[in-house]
Amino acid sequence: MGAVVAALAAGCAVLAVFLSGDAVRPDRPDLEVTLVAAALVLAALLAFGKSRGTKISALVCAAGATGWAIYCLSTDLGSGTPGSSTAVLVVAAVVSLVAVALPRPARWWLAIPLAVVLAAGTVTAVTVVPALAVRSTTATAVAAPALADKVATSPWKWTSPAKVLDVVAAGAGVAVAGSGGEVTALDGPTGAVRWTYARPGAHVRALVPTPDRLLLLAVYAPGDGGTDRHHLTVLDAFTGVPLQEKLIEDVHGADLLAPTSAVLPSLAHLGDGNFRVDALDLRGGNTRWSWQAPAGCVSPFALPASGRDVVLAPLLCQDRLSVLGLDERTGTPRWEHRLPVTRPSDEKADYYLHAAPGGGTVSLALRYSGLATGDNTDVVLDAATGTIVSTMDPRAPKRVTLGPVAVSERDENGKITAATLDGGVAVDLAACPDRRAHATTPTAYLRLCADPGGKLVVHRQELDGSTASSLPVDWPSPDDTTIGLLSSRARHALVPAPGALVAARGGDAPVLGFPATG
Repeated sequence: MGAVVAALAAGCAVLAVFLSGDAVRPDRPDLEVTLVAAALVLAALLAFGKSRGTKISALVCAAGATGWAIYCLSTDLGSGTPGSSTAVLVVAAVVSLVAVALPRPARWWLAIPLAVVLAAGTVTAVTVVPALAVRSTTATAVAAPALADKVATSPWKWTSPAKVLDVVAAGAGVAVAGSGGEVTALDGPTGAVRWTYARPGAHVRALVPTPDRLLLLAVYAPGDGGTDRHHLTVLDAFTGVPLQEKLIEDVHGADLLAPTSAVLPSLAHLGDGNFRVDALDLRGGNTRWSWQAPAGCVSPFALPASGRDVVLAPLLCQDRLSVLGLDERTGTPRWEHRLPVTRPSDEKADYYLHAAPGGGTVSLALRYSGLATGDNTDVVLDAATGTIVSTMDPRAPKRVTLGPVAVSERDENGKITAATLDGGVAVDLAACPDRRAHATTPTAYLRLCADPGGKLVVHRQELDGSTASSLPVDWPSPDDTTIGLLSSRARHALVPAPGALVAARGGDAPVLGFPATG
C-alpha cells in the first residue's frame, strides 16, 4: 500500500508541473519543479522494489525531493508572487516520503489516511497558498468626492511605513504605492487610511487607475526580479477588494499600461513591424476582443494610450497614416483620424499618443516622411468621437496629461522659454523658476516650486487672471534623492484628487493633502 500511495503522490507532483507558478515561475514546465517531480516518480518506482537497497534509494530520492520542494516553496512565498505549483509539490513530496518509509507490508489503515491527506493537501495548496502572500484590509464603498480645485491652506499629513514610490488619484482619494509591496488608499478629505493591499517581498512596478478612477491596477514583480512576467492585481479603488489576478508580460513602468474604464489593451508582435491589440476585461479576466490591421496594412508599435472608453490603435496603409479609436466593448473602430500618404516610405512612422487623466481627450503627434501634407499631424481629439478639439504647434505641443486644461510649452535647449494655457492665458514663468511638478484644474494652473533656499510651495495661477496664491509644503530634507515616482519618473507629484490636492515626494517624506473647499 505504501508504494501505491507513493505512486499517487508522484502523480500529484507531475500535476504540479503544469500548475501556475505565477510571476516567480512564469514558465511551464519550470525546471526546478520538473526535477523534483522526476525525483518523486523515481522514488515511487523504487518503492515497488523488494530489496532493502531499493527501499533505501526510494527514501533518499523522496527525502531529497522533499527538502528541495520546501526550499522552492519558501522562495516563492518570499517573492510575494507565489503560484500553486510548489505548494502542491511540497504536499506530494511529504506524503511520498512518509509512504516509502512505511514498513512492508504496510497496513491499509496506515496508507489510506495518507491518501486522504494527499487529496486534501493538494486542494488546500491550490486554493489557499497563493493567497498567503497577501496582507490586506478592505473598506466599505462610499460616494467619491469631487476632484479638488479650491483647497484649504492647512493640509493633512500621512507618513508611509515604507518609502513612497507613487501616488495616484483613485476611488475616494489617492492610492499610495510603497517600497514594501504595499498599496494604501487614503481618504481625500481627511487623509485617513481606507484600505491596504500588500504583497511583502514583491516590488510594485506600476500603479495605474482607470480613467473613471473606479478601478486600480497594481503590477508586482517578484522579489528577486529575475523573470520576464509580472503579477497584475485589479482592485476596486473604493473598497480594496481584488477583482482579478493575472500574469502579464514584463512591465517597466506606468507608460505601458493604458486602461480604459473596462479593458486593458496590450500589444502582441506579429512580425514585420505589425502588432495586434488584445483587450483584457478588467472585471471578468478574459480577453474581450482582439484587433489587427486589415490586409495590406500594418499597425506599428506605439506606447499604448486610451480614452475613457476607446483604445487608440496606429494604422499604416499604402494610402494613409491613421489612428483608430477602438470601442472598448467590441474592438470595432468607432472613429479614424486619417492623414493621406502620397508615397510609401521605408522610414518608420512615429506615433506620440497621450490621454487626459479622465480620458475625455487625447493628443496625437504623427511623423512620417510619406505624408501628403503637414496638416493635422499634431492635434487634440475628443476621445469619444475623434472630433478635432484643437491643433498643436509642433514646436510647443500641448500637454493634455496634466488635467482638464492643456499646457503648451516652448522648449529651447532644454529650457522652457514660454508657456500658454488653453484659452490663451500666458504662464507666469518668473513666479516658479524651479518647477518640480505641475497639474491643472478647471480654474487654475498648479505648480510645485522650490525657492533658492530649497523650500517648496504650491503656486496657484488663476485662469481668469485674478491674483495668484501659494501654499507652503512642509517636508523634511530628503535622505535619498534618487527615488523617482513610477508614473512620471520625476521626484515629485502634484495630484488633484477626489477631496484634496495631494503633494508627494518619492522616498520617506510624508504625503500631504490640502482638503477641497467649496
